[in-house]
Amino acid sequence: MTNMYQMMLLAEETVEESSLFSADQMGGYAATILITIINVAIAYIFIKHVIFKKILKIIKNREELIASQLDEAEKSKAEAAENAETSKQAIDDARAEASQILEEARIDANQQAEIIRKKATDEAAEIIARAENEVVRMKKVSIEQMKDEISDLAVEVAGRVIGDVVEHDKLKDLAVKHTEELIEEEVDNLEQ
Repeated sequence: MTNMYQMMLLAEETVEESSLFSADQMGGYAATILITIINVAIAYIFIKHVIFKKILKIIKNREELIASQLDEAEKSKAEAAENAETSKQAIDDARAEASQILEEARIDANQQAEIIRKKATDEAAEIIARAENEVVRMKKVSIEQMKDEISDLAVEVAGRVIGDVVEHDKLKDLAVKHTEELIEEEVDNLEQ
């Protein structure tokens, strides 16, 4: 039994030595913590001086890029608004100009219509005047023909009635004279 007892004692000692809060274990924990702190400090210094500077530089470049893109976007937005205003103004100007052109075209068309109407009226008046002149000329020609025929007829009637008392030529001259007077009176009456 002694052997057993010794083994138990040895086992108890081993158990005590391997407990979590034993002095040996605490020293190991402290060493581990100290090494971990040193490792973290070294990693922090390394990251801060080597990697962190590069990361900050990348972040700063990215921020500058984003800021420049935002500025460009603002400029583009302002330019688009200005272009929209310019386009709107150009459209308004084009509409006003089109309206003015239409108004001028309407005025020109009215003037052209008035010129054509006046020209047609003038041509109609000229045609009427020529027709009236032609009527007057034809009346005169007809009167001249009638005068000769009436004179001949009057001389012939007078020659039969009067006979040979008055010469034929003298009778003809008297008939022409009286016929002309009568016809002129009738023409004057027609013209009035």
